[in-house]
Amino acid sequence: MRRLFPLVTLALLALAGCLQMEQTVTLDANGSGTHEVTLTMPESVLAAIQRAAPANQTAAASNPMALFDKEAVGKELKAAGIELVEHAPETIAKTRRVKIKTKFDSTATLRKSPLTGSAAEWEFAPGPKAGTTRVTLYPQGKQAWTDARAKVIDGKVAVDAVANEFFEKRKSQIQGLDVLVRFRLPGKVIEFTRNLELTGEQEVTAHITAEQIKTPEDLIRRLAPRFEVVFDSSAIQFPVDRS
Repeated sequence: MRRLFPLVTLALLALAGCLQMEQTVTLDANGSGTHEVTLTMPESVLAAIQRAAPANQTAAASNPMALFDKEAVGKELKAAGIELVEHAPETIAKTRRVKIKTKFDSTATLRKSPLTGSAAEWEFAPGPKAGTTRVTLYPQGKQAWTDARAKVIDGKVAVDAVANEFFEKRKSQIQGLDVLVRFRLPGKVIEFTRNLELTGEQEVTAHITAEQIKTPEDLIRRLAPRFEVVFDSSAIQFPVDRS
């Protein structure tokens, strides 16, 4: 499952056209919270991912169909210290959908969640002003974001022939891609990165669609993003990372 649930791993999603994913991470004042995921994809895409996976597909980590198996999902979550609250698979025509809701007891446990992918890195730090907290998520890891950022200079990508070829191949494969990532915070949102939108006093959302990816630069930015939000924590004791 860790291979199939990177928060916005477009390197994988680019191989899975028509994929729809909605995720909501809700953080409570003490660092605990819930994580809800709804994943929808055609059976043909699942079959393609299975063919591309390692030969041994007995574990949830390598078998996409395991996502629709409550026992397999619950076992992997339990190993990470996460409680499975809801697991609801369904088949609509030739499309498979599964809704998963989990509960975690701390930010440390959230860091281990297979729902964010094995490469994901979270940071919880004091904000720019007293009484604020900064939450940052690198779905593909901080280094991957740093490397991707280095390729984008003043909004222009230093694109070579290989990058252009990669983009042209992926452009047709991501048609129908629709990914929504929502963060709900335990305080009023103060600042957030440009790839997020304020959708509530204590909520920000990222919405990525195939239509937004028109250039190699767009693809590079979305392959390894950074989501960051600063919220008011003056009335709570939200746990932050030690320096």
